Amino acid sequence: MPEPVRQRQISAADPGGEPLCLLTAEGARKREVPIDRLLERGTFTVTPTGYEVRLPASDTIWTLADRFIEEEASCCATLDLLVEERNGEITVLASA
Repeated sequence: MPEPVRQRQISAADPGGEPLCLLTAEGARKREVPIDRLLERGTFTVTPTGYEVRLPASDTIWTLADRFIEEEASCCATLDLLVEERNGEITVLASA
């Protein structure tokens, strides 16, 4: 498998903790990059440990995906988050 062109990982702040999303309705409205904005451009799959979003690669999509994992990490402390670009595709992975 080819090496990623770009990659960023944010480790869970509370690994093994109670799976709990702290995102409020107000917080969701304030997000710069809600997941719906990514899903307009890609596909969402539930995985055994979380979820995966696959997107076409571009600098704009990379910026959106990178900002998304920052925002996701602030409310979901039990998730490990990864965004990587490989083979013309950007993948966002979240796993507990």
